[in-house]
Amino acid sequence: MKSAAILTLTAVATLVLGGCASFRNAAPGDPLEPINRGIFSFNSTFDHYLFKPIAKGYDAAVPNPVKKGVSNVFQNASDAQSIVSDALQLKGAKMGDDLGRVMINTTFGLGGIFDLATPMGIERGNEDLGQTLGYWGIGAGPYVVIPFLGPSSARDLVGRYGDGKIDPVALVSSVPVRNSLMGARVVDTRVSLFPAEALMNQAALDRYTFMRSAYLQRRQSLVLDGKRPKEE
Repeated sequence: MKSAAILTLTAVATLVLGGCASFRNAAPGDPLEPINRGIFSFNSTFDHYLFKPIAKGYDAAVPNPVKKGVSNVFQNASDAQSIVSDALQLKGAKMGDDLGRVMINTTFGLGGIFDLATPMGIERGNEDLGQTLGYWGIGAGPYVVIPFLGPSSARDLVGRYGDGKIDPVALVSSVPVRNSLMGARVVDTRVSLFPAEALMNQAALDRYTFMRSAYLQRRQSLVLDGKRPKEE
């Protein structure tokens, strides 16, 4: 038993030390790059054989007005989440806009099926708890790729957990209905990514690096509300 334990510890140490060079060569801000690339590859394979075919079938079979209504419902739920982040960032104007959007679209838009607020000029706040943490000075931390969910940062990972606690879809009491809504939202989100995917496939020699750069730049822009960083 003692010999087996020693051999096991030796093997683990060898693997860790052997991987140190790979981690040392990781890009700045991405210290877990070897692991992240493995998860990225897994996600890409899983998407290729499952998510993408389902999304393509949905996109081809469902009429555009129905797809638009489904997207609007989930967008309305996102606007409701955004109200909390608006308040935590003390952004009164954005909170008023998001609250107005939810009230108008939920009542007159039949539960959010119809987006009546946008034609009225009421813009989305588009805030989340990850942005809220960044607003109050918490750095993004290391870049991470989450199995099935894709790119994130340490800060956004905490934000996602918090957002999940106030997600209107996750708060639906009926388990079958809640699971159906979550599945529909995944498919709707995947369909919305088709244009970005086509751009990435055309422009990127390294899809992982392209995704990482695009994600981090977009998140920084959202945290800063589109303003340039002070150091620039």
